[in-house]
Parts: sequence; C-alpha cells; structure tokens
Amino acid sequence: MKNSFWLARMIGSGLAHVQHAIDEAADTGFRMLRKAGTKTESVPKPEKSRVLGTLKRTGKSTLRFLGETGESYYQKYDDLKNRKKGSS
Repeated sequence: MKNSFWLARMIGSGLAHVQHAIDEAADTGFRMLRKAGTKTESVPKPEKSRVLGTLKRTGKSTLRFLGETGESYYQKYDDLKNRKKGSS
C-alpha cells in the first residue's frame, strides 16, 4: 500500500517546490520595488515642472510602500510557518 502513494508524494513535493519558487520570486520583486523607491539620484536634476516632480515623488513613495508591504508579508508568513513547525 505504501508504494501506491509515491506518485502523490512526488506531486506534493513538486507543488511545494513551485510554491517556494513563487515565494522567492515575489520576495525578490518586493525588495527590488522598495530599493527602487528609496534610490536617490547622485546628481539632482532640475524638474521641468512641479507636476513632474510631484508625480516622481508619488511614484517613488508608491514603490517604497509596495516593497515594504511585500517584505512585511513574507516576514510574517515565514514567522507563522516556523511557529507551525515548532508546534507540530
């Protein structure tokens, strides 16, 4: 009977690897967003208009917010997974 479940175990293991890869890609993406939102230019360029400057600041703030949100999610998610492992 044990040998009949090898396919189920292989599928389950494969799905776990896929989920892990997706998590790692999303985590990396969120870090890149946060880094892009905090990156400063070495030589300040004069803005052509106030609207352009406002849009640029808003865009960076949005990237930083999304990156911080994603990192917070994955930190908490990992914490919850580790707690579940500890209680098992």
